[in-house]
Amino acid sequence: MSAERLGQLRTMLAEEPGDLFIRYAIALELRREGNMEQAIEDLHAILIEEPGHIASYYQLALMLADTGRIQQAIETCEAGAMRCLVTGDRKARAELIELKNALSEDL
Repeated sequence: MSAERLGQLRTMLAEEPGDLFIRYAIALELRREGNMEQAIEDLHAILIEEPGHIASYYQLALMLADTGRIQQAIETCEAGAMRCLVTGDRKARAELIELKNALSEDL
């Protein structure tokens, strides 16, 4: 089922190559399939192109933490929280800070 869903998303992306939501959905699907490194790479690419895509910071931080890269995950939370100041997204900022604090306890 997951491979089918991934195929559908890739078909959609071929039709709409600039759609960040589809790219984000592909990264999450890759994570579900266990292809964590590709998912991380895809989220990094999204954030390079569109630093205001706040959801990518949170998911990227989770994936980095899942792969043992706690310091990178913390830095991703910090970058996302700073971006939230620009966008005015208080809820996402609070979630990123909470995640950062939880990850900091693991150091």
